[in-house]
Amino acid sequence: MFKHWTNRWDELAVLIDTGSAYLAYLIAVHVYLTWINPHVATMELVTFYFSFSPVLLALSWIVLKFNFKGYSRRWNQLPAEVRMLLLANMESTLALALLIFLVKATWFSRLIFVILPLISMVLQLTVHVLTKIGVNRIRLGKRDVKRLIIIGYPKRVRIFSRTVEQVPSAGMDVVDRMEIPLGSVEIGHQAINTLRQLLHTTVIDTVVLALPMADDVMMSAIQMAHQQGKEVRMVLDEVGALAYKSVLYDFYGNSVLVVNSSRGQQSARQAIKRAMDMVFALFILLVTLPVMALIALLIKWDSPEGSVFFVQDRVGLNGRIFPCFKFRTMVPNAESLKAEFAHLNVMSGPVFKIPDDPRTTRLGKLLRRTSLDELPQLVNVLLGHMSLVGPRPALPSEVEHYGEDYRKRLSVRPGITCLWQISGRNDIDFEHWMQLDMEYIDSWSLILDLKILLKTIPAVIQQKGAH
Repeated sequence: MFKHWTNRWDELAVLIDTGSAYLAYLIAVHVYLTWINPHVATMELVTFYFSFSPVLLALSWIVLKFNFKGYSRRWNQLPAEVRMLLLANMESTLALALLIFLVKATWFSRLIFVILPLISMVLQLTVHVLTKIGVNRIRLGKRDVKRLIIIGYPKRVRIFSRTVEQVPSAGMDVVDRMEIPLGSVEIGHQAINTLRQLLHTTVIDTVVLALPMADDVMMSAIQMAHQQGKEVRMVLDEVGALAYKSVLYDFYGNSVLVVNSSRGQQSARQAIKRAMDMVFALFILLVTLPVMALIALLIKWDSPEGSVFFVQDRVGLNGRIFPCFKFRTMVPNAESLKAEFAHLNVMSGPVFKIPDDPRTTRLGKLLRRTSLDELPQLVNVLLGHMSLVGPRPALPSEVEHYGEDYRKRLSVRPGITCLWQISGRNDIDFEHWMQLDMEYIDSWSLILDLKILLKTIPAVIQQKGAH
Protein backbone atom coordinates (compact mmCIF):
# COMPACT_ATOMS: atom_id res chain seq x y z
CA MET A 1 0.00 0.00 0.00
CA PHE A 2 1.76 3.19 1.11
CA LYS A 3 4.64 3.78 3.45
CA HIS A 4 3.95 5.69 6.63
CA TRP A 5 6.72 8.18 7.39
CA THR A 6 7.08 9.00 11.08
CA ASN A 7 8.26 12.40 12.28
CA ARG A 8 11.84 12.20 13.56
CA TRP A 9 10.79 13.88 16.80
CA ASP A 10 8.48 10.94 17.57
CA GLU A 11 11.44 8.55 17.29
CA LEU A 12 13.58 10.85 19.45
CA ALA A 13 10.79 11.08 22.04
CA VAL A 14 10.81 7.29 22.47
CA LEU A 15 14.55 7.45 23.20
CA ILE A 16 14.01 10.30 25.68
CA ASP A 17 11.23 8.32 27.41
CA THR A 18 13.52 5.29 27.56
CA GLY A 19 16.25 7.45 29.11
CA SER A 20 13.71 8.78 31.63
CA ALA A 21 12.76 5.20 32.58
CA TYR A 22 16.45 4.33 33.01
CA LEU A 23 17.03 7.43 35.16
CA ALA A 24 13.92 6.54 37.18
CA TYR A 25 15.39 3.09 37.87
CA LEU A 26 18.65 4.60 39.15
CA ILE A 27 16.72 7.05 41.35
CA ALA A 28 14.45 4.25 42.66
CA VAL A 29 17.49 2.13 43.59
CA HIS A 30 19.14 5.12 45.24
CA VAL A 31 15.98 5.96 47.25
CA TYR A 32 15.61 2.34 48.37
CA LEU A 33 19.27 1.83 49.38
CA THR A 34 19.78 5.30 50.90
CA TRP A 35 16.48 6.17 52.60
CA ILE A 36 14.21 3.14 52.84
CA ASN A 37 16.57 0.27 53.67
CA PRO A 38 20.12 1.62 54.06
CA HIS A 39 21.34 -1.22 56.30
CA VAL A 40 21.27 -3.68 53.36
CA ALA A 41 23.29 -1.40 51.05
CA THR A 42 26.36 -3.58 50.60
CA MET A 43 28.72 -3.09 47.67
CA GLU A 44 27.68 -6.50 46.31
CA LEU A 45 23.96 -5.57 46.33
CA VAL A 46 24.64 -2.19 44.72
CA THR A 47 26.59 -4.00 41.98
CA PHE A 48 23.68 -6.41 41.43
CA TYR A 49 21.20 -3.56 41.00
CA PHE A 50 23.37 -1.58 38.62
CA SER A 51 24.30 -4.66 36.58
CA PHE A 52 20.57 -5.21 36.08
CA SER A 53 19.98 -1.67 34.73
CA PRO A 54 20.78 -2.51 31.06
CA VAL A 55 18.03 -5.14 31.19
CA LEU A 56 15.51 -2.51 32.30
CA LEU A 57 16.80 -0.14 29.60
CA ALA A 58 16.16 -2.77 26.92
CA LEU A 59 12.72 -3.66 28.33
CA SER A 60 11.68 -0.01 28.48
CA TRP A 61 12.78 0.68 24.92
CA ILE A 62 10.95 -2.38 23.55
CA VAL A 63 7.71 -1.59 25.43
CA LEU A 64 7.77 2.13 24.55
CA LYS A 65 8.60 1.37 20.92
CA PHE A 66 5.66 -1.04 20.76
CA ASN A 67 3.18 1.32 22.45
CA PHE A 68 4.18 4.39 20.40
CA LYS A 69 4.54 2.52 17.09
CA GLY A 70 2.98 4.64 14.34
CA TYR A 71 2.10 7.30 16.91
CA SER A 72 2.34 10.97 15.98
CA ARG A 73 2.29 13.68 18.62
CA ARG A 74 1.01 16.14 16.03
CA TRP A 75 -2.14 14.07 15.45
CA ASN A 76 -2.80 13.13 19.08
CA GLN A 77 -3.55 15.08 22.25
CA LEU A 78 -1.72 14.98 25.59
CA PRO A 79 -4.32 12.72 27.34
CA ALA A 80 -3.60 10.03 24.73
CA GLU A 81 0.13 10.32 25.49
CA VAL A 82 -0.57 10.01 29.23
CA ARG A 83 -2.64 6.83 28.68
CA MET A 84 0.13 5.33 26.57
CA LEU A 85 2.78 6.20 29.16
CA LEU A 86 0.69 4.66 31.95
CA LEU A 87 0.27 1.49 29.94
CA ALA A 88 3.95 1.38 28.94
CA ASN A 89 5.12 1.81 32.54
CA MET A 90 2.77 -0.88 33.77
CA GLU A 91 3.81 -3.29 31.02
CA SER A 92 7.56 -2.74 31.57
CA THR A 93 7.17 -3.11 35.37
CA LEU A 94 5.22 -6.35 34.92
CA ALA A 95 7.78 -7.61 32.41
CA LEU A 96 10.57 -6.80 34.88
CA ALA A 97 8.66 -8.58 37.69
CA LEU A 98 8.16 -11.65 35.51
CA LEU A 99 11.85 -11.70 34.54
CA ILE A 100 12.95 -11.42 38.18
CA PHE A 101 10.54 -14.22 39.11
CA LEU A 102 11.93 -16.45 36.35
CA VAL A 103 15.63 -15.84 37.16
CA LYS A 104 14.89 -16.07 40.92
CA ALA A 105 16.59 -12.76 41.73
CA THR A 106 15.66 -12.88 45.42
CA TRP A 107 17.89 -9.88 46.19
CA PHE A 108 15.61 -7.57 44.16
CA SER A 109 13.33 -5.63 46.53
CA ARG A 110 9.61 -5.67 45.75
CA LEU A 111 9.37 -2.05 46.93
CA ILE A 112 11.21 -0.97 43.80
CA PHE A 113 8.24 -2.21 41.73
CA VAL A 114 6.17 0.45 43.53
CA ILE A 115 8.74 3.26 43.45
CA LEU A 116 9.97 2.75 39.87
CA PRO A 117 6.75 3.36 37.86
CA LEU A 118 5.85 6.37 40.01
CA ILE A 119 9.20 8.11 39.45
CA SER A 120 9.22 7.08 35.79
CA MET A 121 5.74 8.56 35.19
CA VAL A 122 6.68 11.85 36.89
CA LEU A 123 9.85 12.21 34.79
CA GLN A 124 8.19 11.21 31.51
CA LEU A 125 5.10 13.35 32.07
CA THR A 126 7.28 16.35 32.89
CA VAL A 127 9.20 15.88 29.64
CA HIS A 128 6.00 15.43 27.62
CA VAL A 129 4.22 18.46 29.09
CA LEU A 130 7.24 20.74 28.64
CA THR A 131 7.76 19.44 25.11
CA LYS A 132 4.07 19.95 24.28
CA ILE A 133 4.20 23.55 25.52
CA GLY A 134 7.40 24.27 23.58
CA VAL A 135 6.24 22.64 20.35
CA ASN A 136 2.84 24.38 20.52
CA ARG A 137 4.55 27.78 20.81
CA ILE A 138 6.74 26.98 17.82
CA ARG A 139 3.70 25.96 15.74
CA LEU A 140 1.68 29.00 16.77
CA GLY A 141 4.57 31.01 15.34
CA LYS A 142 3.87 29.30 11.97
CA ARG A 143 6.98 27.13 12.16
CA ASP A 144 7.00 23.33 11.91
CA VAL A 145 3.73 23.47 9.95
CA LYS A 146 2.43 20.53 7.88
CA ARG A 147 0.67 21.50 4.65
CA LEU A 148 -2.42 19.43 3.85
CA ILE A 149 -4.70 18.69 0.94
CA ILE A 150 -8.11 17.35 1.98
CA ILE A 151 -10.08 15.37 -0.57
CA GLY A 152 -13.26 13.33 -0.30
CA TYR A 153 -16.82 13.28 1.07
CA PRO A 154 -18.07 16.90 1.28
CA LYS A 155 -19.43 16.85 4.84
CA ARG A 156 -16.27 15.29 6.32
CA VAL A 157 -13.98 17.52 4.27
CA ARG A 158 -15.70 20.59 5.74
CA ILE A 159 -15.73 19.23 9.31
CA PHE A 160 -12.06 18.25 9.21
CA SER A 161 -11.03 21.58 7.65
CA ARG A 162 -12.87 23.42 10.41
CA THR A 163 -11.16 21.27 13.08
CA VAL A 164 -7.70 22.07 11.67
CA GLU A 165 -8.51 25.79 11.71
CA GLN A 166 -9.70 25.60 15.32
CA VAL A 167 -6.53 23.85 16.54
CA PRO A 168 -3.57 25.99 15.35
CA SER A 169 -1.27 24.36 17.91
CA ALA A 170 -1.43 21.14 15.84
CA GLY A 171 0.68 22.93 13.24
CA MET A 172 -1.39 22.18 10.13
CA ASP A 173 -2.30 24.37 7.17
CA VAL A 174 -4.99 23.39 4.65
CA VAL A 175 -3.60 24.28 1.21
CA ASP A 176 -6.65 23.11 -0.71
CA ARG A 177 -9.75 20.98 -0.26
CA MET A 178 -11.72 19.06 -2.85
CA GLU A 179 -15.26 17.84 -2.21
CA ILE A 180 -16.40 14.75 -4.13
CA PRO A 181 -20.07 13.77 -3.72
CA LEU A 182 -20.66 10.00 -3.76
CA GLY A 183 -21.43 8.75 -7.26
CA SER A 184 -19.95 11.81 -8.99
CA VAL A 185 -17.50 10.07 -11.34
CA GLU A 186 -16.62 13.17 -13.36
CA ILE A 187 -15.97 15.32 -10.25
CA GLY A 188 -13.81 12.49 -8.85
CA HIS A 189 -11.62 12.38 -11.96
CA GLN A 190 -11.33 16.19 -11.98
CA ALA A 191 -10.23 16.10 -8.33
CA ILE A 192 -7.51 13.52 -9.10
CA ASN A 193 -6.19 15.69 -11.96
CA THR A 194 -6.17 18.72 -9.64
CA LEU A 195 -4.39 16.69 -6.97
CA ARG A 196 -1.74 15.62 -9.49
CA GLN A 197 -1.08 19.27 -10.48
CA LEU A 198 -0.92 20.45 -6.87
CA LEU A 199 1.52 17.71 -5.89
CA HIS A 200 3.76 18.83 -8.76
CA THR A 201 3.52 22.58 -8.19
CA THR A 202 2.87 23.11 -4.47
CA VAL A 203 4.58 22.14 -1.21
CA ILE A 204 2.38 19.38 0.21
CA ASP A 205 3.27 17.21 3.23
CA THR A 206 0.12 15.15 3.73
CA VAL A 207 -2.87 14.06 1.64
CA VAL A 208 -5.97 13.60 3.80
CA LEU A 209 -8.71 11.36 2.39
CA ALA A 210 -12.16 11.94 3.91
CA LEU A 211 -14.20 8.76 3.53
CA PRO A 212 -16.47 7.49 2.10
CA MET A 213 -15.29 7.91 -1.48
CA ALA A 214 -15.20 5.80 -4.63
CA ASP A 215 -12.59 3.02 -4.53
CA ASP A 216 -10.95 4.01 -7.83
CA VAL A 217 -10.60 7.65 -6.73
CA MET A 218 -9.21 6.64 -3.33
CA MET A 219 -6.67 4.21 -4.85
CA SER A 220 -5.58 6.78 -7.44
CA ALA A 221 -4.99 9.36 -4.71
CA ILE A 222 -3.04 6.88 -2.55
CA GLN A 223 -0.86 5.67 -5.43
CA MET A 224 -0.18 9.23 -6.55
CA ALA A 225 0.85 10.29 -3.04
CA HIS A 226 2.92 7.11 -2.63
CA GLN A 227 4.85 7.77 -5.84
CA GLN A 228 5.87 11.17 -4.52
CA GLY A 229 6.61 10.03 -0.96
CA LYS A 230 3.72 11.93 0.60
CA GLU A 231 2.08 10.88 3.86
CA VAL A 232 -1.54 9.73 3.54
CA ARG A 233 -4.09 10.02 6.35
CA MET A 234 -7.73 8.92 6.29
CA VAL A 235 -10.71 10.47 8.04
CA LEU A 236 -12.84 7.35 8.45
CA ASP A 237 -16.56 6.85 8.00
CA GLU A 238 -18.64 4.74 10.38
CA VAL A 239 -17.64 1.44 8.76
CA GLY A 240 -14.01 2.41 8.28
CA ALA A 241 -13.76 3.47 11.92
CA LEU A 242 -13.62 -0.23 12.82
CA ALA A 243 -10.16 -0.30 11.25
CA TYR A 244 -8.68 1.87 13.99
CA LYS A 245 -7.96 -1.38 15.85
CA SER A 246 -6.78 -3.18 12.71
CA VAL A 247 -3.49 -4.81 11.77
CA LEU A 248 -2.33 -5.45 8.22
CA TYR A 249 -0.68 -8.81 7.45
CA ASP A 250 0.93 -10.14 4.29
CA PHE A 251 -0.55 -13.65 4.08
CA TYR A 252 1.49 -15.32 1.31
CA GLY A 253 1.04 -12.39 -1.04
CA ASN A 254 -2.49 -11.52 0.14
CA SER A 255 -2.98 -8.28 2.08
CA VAL A 256 -5.19 -9.25 5.03
CA LEU A 257 -6.58 -6.50 7.27
CA VAL A 258 -7.50 -7.90 10.69
CA VAL A 259 -10.21 -5.68 12.14
CA ASN A 260 -10.54 -6.40 15.86
CA SER A 261 -14.04 -5.85 17.19
CA SER A 262 -12.75 -5.17 20.70
CA ARG A 263 -9.60 -4.06 22.50
CA GLY A 264 -9.58 -7.38 24.31
CA GLN A 265 -8.46 -9.09 21.09
CA GLN A 266 -5.12 -7.27 20.73
CA SER A 267 -2.74 -10.21 20.63
CA ALA A 268 0.43 -8.63 22.04
CA ARG A 269 -1.31 -7.21 25.10
CA GLN A 270 -3.31 -10.41 25.49
CA ALA A 271 0.03 -12.22 25.80
CA ILE A 272 1.02 -9.83 28.61
CA LYS A 273 -2.39 -10.35 30.25
CA ARG A 274 -1.90 -14.12 30.04
CA ALA A 275 1.55 -13.83 31.64
CA MET A 276 0.03 -11.72 34.44
CA ASP A 277 -2.68 -14.33 34.94
CA MET A 278 -0.15 -17.13 35.24
CA VAL A 279 2.12 -15.32 37.70
CA PHE A 280 -0.62 -13.92 39.95
CA ALA A 281 -2.79 -17.06 39.85
CA LEU A 282 0.16 -19.26 40.82
CA PHE A 283 1.16 -16.87 43.62
CA ILE A 284 -2.40 -16.61 45.02
CA LEU A 285 -2.86 -20.37 44.74
CA LEU A 286 0.32 -21.08 46.72
CA VAL A 287 -0.57 -18.50 49.38
CA THR A 288 -4.15 -19.77 49.80
CA LEU A 289 -3.42 -23.52 49.72
CA PRO A 290 -3.68 -23.85 53.54
CA VAL A 291 -7.02 -21.97 53.45
CA MET A 292 -8.28 -24.20 50.63
CA ALA A 293 -7.27 -27.34 52.53
CA LEU A 294 -9.19 -26.09 55.58
CA ILE A 295 -12.26 -25.28 53.45
CA ALA A 296 -12.16 -28.80 51.96
CA LEU A 297 -12.17 -30.34 55.46
CA LEU A 298 -15.02 -28.08 56.59
CA ILE A 299 -17.12 -28.97 53.53
CA LYS A 300 -16.80 -32.69 54.31
CA TRP A 301 -17.66 -31.98 57.94
CA ASP A 302 -20.67 -29.78 57.09
CA SER A 303 -22.02 -31.89 54.22
CA PRO A 304 -20.29 -35.32 54.27
CA GLU A 305 -22.53 -36.93 51.66
CA GLY A 306 -21.27 -34.77 48.78
CA SER A 307 -17.95 -34.04 47.10
CA VAL A 308 -15.62 -31.18 48.01
CA PHE A 309 -15.61 -29.64 44.54
CA PHE A 310 -18.47 -28.68 42.27
CA VAL A 311 -17.49 -29.12 38.62
CA GLN A 312 -19.79 -27.69 35.96
CA ASP A 313 -19.50 -27.12 32.21
CA ARG A 314 -19.16 -23.44 31.37
CA VAL A 315 -18.67 -21.56 28.11
CA GLY A 316 -15.24 -20.05 27.54
CA LEU A 317 -13.33 -18.24 24.79
CA ASN A 318 -15.24 -18.23 21.49
CA GLY A 319 -17.72 -20.82 22.75
CA ARG A 320 -15.29 -23.47 24.01
CA ILE A 321 -16.76 -25.63 26.77
CA PHE A 322 -14.58 -26.19 29.83
CA PRO A 323 -15.02 -27.69 33.32
CA CYS A 324 -15.29 -24.85 35.84
CA PHE A 325 -14.10 -25.68 39.37
CA LYS A 326 -15.67 -24.33 42.57
CA PHE A 327 -15.98 -25.44 46.15
CA ARG A 328 -19.38 -27.10 46.60
CA THR A 329 -21.76 -24.75 48.42
CA MET A 330 -25.06 -26.59 47.87
CA VAL A 331 -26.62 -29.89 48.80
CA PRO A 332 -25.60 -32.76 46.48
CA ASN A 333 -29.00 -32.91 44.70
CA ALA A 334 -29.22 -29.14 44.10
CA GLU A 335 -29.71 -29.43 40.33
CA SER A 336 -32.70 -31.76 40.69
CA LEU A 337 -34.31 -29.24 43.07
CA LYS A 338 -33.91 -26.33 40.66
CA ALA A 339 -37.38 -26.69 39.12
CA GLU A 340 -38.98 -26.79 42.56
CA PHE A 341 -37.57 -23.38 43.46
CA ALA A 342 -37.83 -21.77 40.00
CA HIS A 343 -40.58 -19.40 41.23
CA LEU A 344 -38.03 -17.80 43.60
CA ASN A 345 -35.71 -16.69 40.76
CA VAL A 346 -35.17 -12.92 40.96
CA MET A 347 -32.86 -12.49 37.97
CA SER A 348 -34.23 -11.46 34.58
CA GLY A 349 -33.01 -13.12 31.39
CA PRO A 350 -31.65 -16.68 31.23
CA VAL A 351 -29.72 -16.46 34.54
CA PHE A 352 -31.02 -18.32 37.61
CA LYS A 353 -30.42 -16.55 40.94
CA ILE A 354 -32.25 -17.03 44.26
CA PRO A 355 -31.58 -14.82 47.31
CA ASP A 356 -30.84 -16.99 50.34
CA ASP A 357 -31.10 -20.09 48.15
CA PRO A 358 -32.56 -22.91 50.35
CA ARG A 359 -30.32 -25.43 48.58
CA THR A 360 -27.20 -23.76 50.00
CA THR A 361 -25.41 -25.45 52.91
CA ARG A 362 -24.52 -23.63 56.15
CA LEU A 363 -20.85 -23.37 55.17
CA GLY A 364 -21.84 -22.65 51.58
CA LYS A 365 -23.55 -19.41 52.60
CA LEU A 366 -20.31 -18.17 54.17
CA LEU A 367 -18.20 -19.28 51.19
CA ARG A 368 -20.51 -17.50 48.75
CA ARG A 369 -20.66 -14.26 50.73
CA THR A 370 -16.86 -14.13 50.88
CA SER A 371 -16.34 -15.52 47.33
CA LEU A 372 -14.02 -18.18 48.79
CA ASP A 373 -15.97 -20.81 46.84
CA GLU A 374 -14.29 -19.48 43.66
CA LEU A 375 -10.69 -20.08 44.78
CA PRO A 376 -10.45 -23.38 42.78
CA GLN A 377 -10.98 -21.32 39.62
CA LEU A 378 -7.33 -20.30 39.96
CA VAL A 379 -6.66 -23.76 38.51
CA ASN A 380 -8.88 -22.82 35.55
CA VAL A 381 -6.74 -19.71 35.09
CA LEU A 382 -3.52 -21.76 35.07
CA LEU A 383 -5.06 -24.20 32.56
CA GLY A 384 -5.94 -21.30 30.24
CA HIS A 385 -9.72 -21.71 30.56
CA MET A 386 -10.16 -18.42 32.39
CA SER A 387 -8.48 -15.14 33.24
CA LEU A 388 -8.29 -13.35 36.58
CA VAL A 389 -10.43 -10.56 35.11
CA GLY A 390 -13.16 -11.05 32.54
CA PRO A 391 -16.92 -11.62 32.16
CA ARG A 392 -18.17 -14.34 34.48
CA PRO A 393 -18.32 -17.77 32.75
CA ALA A 394 -21.83 -18.54 31.54
CA LEU A 395 -23.69 -21.84 31.43
CA PRO A 396 -24.31 -23.36 27.98
CA SER A 397 -28.06 -23.09 28.64
CA GLU A 398 -27.66 -19.35 29.27
CA VAL A 399 -25.63 -18.79 26.11
CA GLU A 400 -28.36 -20.46 24.05
CA HIS A 401 -30.63 -17.54 24.94
CA TYR A 402 -28.09 -14.81 24.15
CA GLY A 403 -29.04 -12.33 21.45
CA GLU A 404 -26.48 -11.18 18.90
CA ASP A 405 -25.57 -8.21 21.10
CA TYR A 406 -24.43 -10.39 24.00
CA ARG A 407 -22.46 -13.06 22.17
CA LYS A 408 -19.54 -10.65 22.23
CA ARG A 409 -19.00 -11.85 25.84
CA LEU A 410 -17.52 -15.01 24.33
CA SER A 411 -14.79 -13.07 22.46
CA VAL A 412 -12.60 -12.97 25.60
CA ARG A 413 -11.68 -15.46 28.30
CA PRO A 414 -14.14 -15.47 31.20
CA GLY A 415 -12.79 -14.23 34.51
CA ILE A 416 -12.94 -14.78 38.26
CA THR A 417 -13.78 -11.11 38.82
CA CYS A 418 -15.22 -8.38 36.60
CA LEU A 419 -17.10 -5.07 36.60
CA TRP A 420 -20.27 -6.92 37.64
CA GLN A 421 -18.45 -8.40 40.63
CA ILE A 422 -17.38 -4.99 41.95
CA SER A 423 -20.61 -3.16 41.05
CA GLY A 424 -23.10 -5.02 43.20
CA ARG A 425 -23.22 -8.55 41.77
CA ASN A 426 -26.69 -9.99 42.42
CA ASP A 427 -28.20 -6.54 43.05
CA ILE A 428 -27.77 -5.83 39.33
CA ASP A 429 -30.33 -7.01 36.77
CA PHE A 430 -29.37 -9.09 33.74
CA GLU A 431 -29.43 -6.25 31.19
CA HIS A 432 -27.18 -4.02 33.31
CA TRP A 433 -24.86 -6.98 33.91
CA MET A 434 -24.49 -7.56 30.16
CA GLN A 435 -23.90 -3.84 29.55
CA LEU A 436 -21.07 -3.86 32.10
CA ASP A 437 -19.49 -6.81 30.31
CA MET A 438 -19.76 -5.04 26.94
CA GLU A 439 -18.21 -1.93 28.49
CA TYR A 440 -15.31 -4.01 29.83
CA ILE A 441 -14.64 -5.70 26.48
CA ASP A 442 -14.81 -2.46 24.46
CA SER A 443 -12.61 -0.45 26.84
CA TRP A 444 -10.27 -3.25 27.97
CA SER A 445 -6.74 -2.41 29.02
CA LEU A 446 -4.22 -3.81 31.46
CA ILE A 447 -4.78 -0.76 33.65
CA LEU A 448 -8.52 -1.51 33.77
CA ASP A 449 -7.75 -5.10 34.82
CA LEU A 450 -5.53 -3.81 37.62
CA LYS A 451 -8.25 -1.41 38.80
CA ILE A 452 -10.83 -4.21 38.89
CA LEU A 453 -8.47 -6.50 40.81
CA LEU A 454 -7.82 -3.78 43.40
CA LYS A 455 -11.53 -2.95 43.75
CA THR A 456 -12.42 -6.63 44.12
CA ILE A 457 -10.81 -6.78 47.58
CA PRO A 458 -13.11 -4.16 49.24
CA ALA A 459 -16.09 -5.50 47.26
CA VAL A 460 -15.55 -8.97 48.74
CA ILE A 461 -14.98 -7.60 52.26
CA GLN A 462 -18.13 -5.45 52.12
CA GLN A 463 -20.06 -8.40 50.59
CA LYS A 464 -22.01 -5.99 48.38
CA GLY A 465 -24.62 -7.91 46.39
CA ALA A 466 -23.46 -11.25 47.81
CA HIS A 467 -26.66 -13.25 48.34
